[in-house]
Amino acid sequence: MKKPSYFPMLSSFILVMMSFFINYCENEIPTKPKTPCIDNQPVEDTTRVYRWPISRDTLRIYPPMVFARFYPWVKDTTQIKRLLEKHHLRFWAAPFVQDQQFVALLCVTDGRRAEYHFTPYGKEGFCNFGADSLVEYAFGAFNNGTTIPYGTIDFRFIDGTPEIRIDSLFNANELRFLYTVPDIPTGKWHRTLVTPRAKKNSLDLAYELQSVSFVKYLGPGIGIGMSRLSCN
Repeated sequence: MKKPSYFPMLSSFILVMMSFFINYCENEIPTKPKTPCIDNQPVEDTTRVYRWPISRDTLRIYPPMVFARFYPWVKDTTQIKRLLEKHHLRFWAAPFVQDQQFVALLCVTDGRRAEYHFTPYGKEGFCNFGADSLVEYAFGAFNNGTTIPYGTIDFRFIDGTPEIRIDSLFNANELRFLYTVPDIPTGKWHRTLVTPRAKKNSLDLAYELQSVSFVKYLGPGIGIGMSRLSCN
C-alpha cells in the first residue's frame, strides 16, 4: 500500500503559521493613540466662580491647593508620595484616614493652578494627577483654603422612597455609597462619594441633583476652617 504524503499538509501548515506570525507581529507594532494624552491643560475653567448648592454662596478656587482621596486599597503612603512627586505636588500636612481611605491636602509645586490636577469629570484622554489609577477624588480648596469640599454628597430622601430607587440614582450618577447616618427623630442620611466616572464635580453634581423629585435635602460634605491654609 502506498504511504500517504505529508508534504502538502506540512506546506499548508507552514504557510498558515507564517501568515499568523506576520499578522501577530504587525499587531504588536505600537500605534500612536488617536487622542494624545492630556496633562498640560486645566480640567476646569480657571476663571469660573463656583456656587454652593442651595444657598448659592460664592466660592472661589484657592489656586495652589488640591484636596485628594486615594482608593481604599491604597495603603502605602510612600506610593502616594512618589505619585505626588511625579505630578509636582506635595503634602500640605500628613495624609489621614477618612471614610476608610487616605485623604490629603496637597500643595502645587510647579506654579500651575490647581485646576490642572483635578479629576477630569466627564472628560476623555486626561493623564493628570486626578486621572491616576491611585486617585479616587481630586478637587479644589476654596476661599483661601478655608473651605474644602470632601467629595461626598449626603442625601435625605422623602420618607418611603424605595431603596431600589435610591440605588438607581446613585448608579446613574456614578456615586459610591459609603454608609447611612440616623436622622433624628426619623429617617436617615445616605453618604456617597463622587467617583471619577461621574460627569460633574461634587459641587456641580450636588447643585443638579437637588432638583430630583424624591430628594428631600442634600449637601456636599465640607471642611471649614477659620484661618487661611497657606501653600507658600
